[in-house]
Amino acid sequence: MNNLEILKLDRALWNAYIDREDLETAIKCYNTYINNLKNYKDDIISANNEINLSAQLFQIKMNILAEKYLKEKNYQKALIAVSAAFKNNSSDIRCVKNYIVCLQELKQGDLEVSLLKHLEAISNNDINNYPTIALNYENKGLYKEALELMKKYMELKSETCIKTEDYVFLGHFYNKFYENVSHKYSDLQNSVKFFAKAAFLAPEINLYARNTIMLATKSRDFETAYKCWDSLKKYNQINADDEFEYSKLCLKSQDFAGWHKYYDTRFTRQQNPIRMPEFKKGKWNGITDLSNSVLLVYCDNGYGFGDTFLIWGYMHRIAKIAKKVIFITQNEIYDLLKNNEYGIDVFSKTKVNLDNLNYDFYLPAMSIPAVLNLDKSNISVGSGFIKPDLNLVKEFKEKYFNNDKFKIGISFSGNNINNNKTRDIPVKDFKLLDDLDNIQIYNLTKEVNIEEFEILKNNKIINAVKDVENFAQTAAIIANCDTILTSDNCILNLAGAIGIKTFGIFNYVNDARWFDLTGNDVVWYKSVKPFVCKDMDDWQSALLPAVNEIKQFIKMREV
Repeated sequence: MNNLEILKLDRALWNAYIDREDLETAIKCYNTYINNLKNYKDDIISANNEINLSAQLFQIKMNILAEKYLKEKNYQKALIAVSAAFKNNSSDIRCVKNYIVCLQELKQGDLEVSLLKHLEAISNNDINNYPTIALNYENKGLYKEALELMKKYMELKSETCIKTEDYVFLGHFYNKFYENVSHKYSDLQNSVKFFAKAAFLAPEINLYARNTIMLATKSRDFETAYKCWDSLKKYNQINADDEFEYSKLCLKSQDFAGWHKYYDTRFTRQQNPIRMPEFKKGKWNGITDLSNSVLLVYCDNGYGFGDTFLIWGYMHRIAKIAKKVIFITQNEIYDLLKNNEYGIDVFSKTKVNLDNLNYDFYLPAMSIPAVLNLDKSNISVGSGFIKPDLNLVKEFKEKYFNNDKFKIGISFSGNNINNNKTRDIPVKDFKLLDDLDNIQIYNLTKEVNIEEFEILKNNKIINAVKDVENFAQTAAIIANCDTILTSDNCILNLAGAIGIKTFGIFNYVNDARWFDLTGNDVVWYKSVKPFVCKDMDDWQSALLPAVNEIKQFIKMREV
């Protein structure tokens, strides 16, 4: 045997270690073996052939081991195997994909991003990897990269080869980019456009039509939304998820009968259904006489504080038709509503045992407009139906409001249960208020970065809610203000419920609840005047006329 043949015997050694799954020893032996071959000068061609053969064999075996460990969820050992394979051949797409999975599971986000970009670079000859890479970009919050890669994929793919799923991916990435990065109406429109293509190409798939209805409702493209609904009815069995999205379309387009009919599907839909406790009595249908009955109204789980403030506006109507009303609300709201003029018993959700309550029927709070069969003519809750505690009002007046200035409360974001950042107004856009004389500004937004307030030099902002613990205190603060300037959040609802003159600032694309923002009020609340951005995030176009009206208020006050 010559020296090369003797050297090649070591191939069996590192293979044996791999078969025993002694990875560290196998990798060490393999690297030593390859280095020895590289240093063999007597027959360079034969040595290089052995290097290439061994590299291929090592790559295959390490990939197999990595996938075995991934299946077993042994991500540490999978990482050792896949890392060795990657160093052996960094252009192996199979290896890189496994490497990315390992890093995802081991929470190594920055390294994962680097590998995603590497995978994109080595996939030029196989663009079918692009959608998967784009999904990984999205998972890392790289929404622009995800969208751009999917657009590139669609451009490179011949039109005859584009599949329905490709339009779904493109629509999805446009929507994610719109929601998290651009907030551009054109991106939302493109999302609708491509989801609609998929929906009409594959009408048998509910999800495509449902997404189109949801996004078309948001963009006020009612024609496309209703076409998708008609297609669903024609080609498929409609499920509760479809009906729930349709109910929001009905509300936004002012089809109140459709909204009433389908809105309770929020409890039966598969995606994020509203979970309610078990009730020992039946649900009130809106028809059965309640004059000798006790009705329990339970605030829907998962809905925001603003929803509760709004629904409380209907309780005086409910109190007139029922012998007795019990109202179960969020802990933070209990102190605000417990002493009320309607004789309603109010309980906090976490401090009441439903089994100990005596009632004849129950009703989810958000179902009240449907059971009362309300439409645009009678859906308004008016204003002034929530009464702040006068002792708290006095307490906060002495603490913050004991001055002769015109008092403006501002709120620029909510708690975003749905993570909807398109409702949040940057604090810098309130700089318009710095030009007003003889005013005092009060912040009503919790968890705020106080340093942002430094943008106002002439009119300093007092953080009035920094120590509040519940909405009884927040209501007392609002009651001390002359006016409220707020984005679409719970403060808008609470101020409207109290009856303080409120200027609601809405983005160009806004929630389905706001079905008519063209008048002098938002319909639901008579004391809230809407100002809508002329384009997405063009907050100045909405704030400027609102601030101009505040100027007129100040002038009238000074006369």
